[in-house]
Amino acid sequence: MHRTSPTSKAFPGGRRLLALALLLLPACDEEEKPVVESADLRKQELEARCEYLVRCGYMPDDDTCRASQSYDQSLVQALGGTSFNRAGYDEEQAAAWLDTLRNLGCQATTENVRLYAEARAPVFAGRIELGGACFADDECMDDGVCDRAACSFDQLCCTGECVEQKVLTVGERCPLPQDGVRLTAACDETAYCQLPPDDGSGMPPTEGTCQIRSDNGLPCDQVDGCFDGQRCDQGGTNNCYKLSESGEQCNPSLQRGSCIGVNDVCSPSSSECVIAPGPGEACVLGQCAGWARCQDDGMGNQTCIGLLTAGEACDGSIPCLGDLNCRDGSCQLSTTVLVCVEGDPPAPPPPM
Repeated sequence: MHRTSPTSKAFPGGRRLLALALLLLPACDEEEKPVVESADLRKQELEARCEYLVRCGYMPDDDTCRASQSYDQSLVQALGGTSFNRAGYDEEQAAAWLDTLRNLGCQATTENVRLYAEARAPVFAGRIELGGACFADDECMDDGVCDRAACSFDQLCCTGECVEQKVLTVGERCPLPQDGVRLTAACDETAYCQLPPDDGSGMPPTEGTCQIRSDNGLPCDQVDGCFDGQRCDQGGTNNCYKLSESGEQCNPSLQRGSCIGVNDVCSPSSSECVIAPGPGEACVLGQCAGWARCQDDGMGNQTCIGLLTAGEACDGSIPCLGDLNCRDGSCQLSTTVLVCVEGDPPAPPPPM
């Protein structure tokens, strides 16, 4: 005997209604994406930054790091700008950015720089058009950056200008680093800015030309003229060589170093990439961990000494750690938090 489904018998089209109802039910197994509220970002960024710095050997431990790191001033300015319609804020993108920072690799590669920048970019949506007055990059629309190069160091709340940030291709002219000049254009990742021939003027060049990077074993003319994860043996073979990971074989005779880890050095005794020595240990090729520096005792012995931490007495002979400054005889962290809302244009240049 054929039996009709109670649902379809009692309710014509009942199966369709049931399917629709199931679609409208909340997905219980879907986890909500993590968010970071704007009021918490400043503190959480500092915590994430210290996780990275300790893990990658720039700092000895978390407590020391937090006591020697200031809040990111550009981040403080961007957060303040959200209250004055200078920028928008995305809580989910902020959480994703900090997660990227916590898990960022400790290799000295442009890929890690790119990953960080790409995660950071969507946190704030700038609302200042190109040509408008700004205080931070995050306030500029699209891919613009805030050029504050004309502001002097002691000008508080000096306004910059939102300008376009260009990515240049092979063959295009590219700006070279100069003191007090904001670079608003750079070669893409496959290229580097090749220095021009010496013109005999004695003045440093201001522009070069984007040239394709060289691969492992091929000739190169600048330390950054090789593909990512490689380096140019400038002054030696003048060829590109691959950088070694921790524990891998390396060449200690290479002047620029042959390890890819930001806190690794090539041991002359084992020819392996090892963690850089800390305070009290012998320097390796004049290098120490990120929280120490190499000091010669005048008799040929080089030992790593720790940079001064918060509250330690200082006289300028040994640097303070991180963002600490030697002030009133001790290493101190500035607690000033400044958010500019209105500002002044840069001072006019002095008369010629």
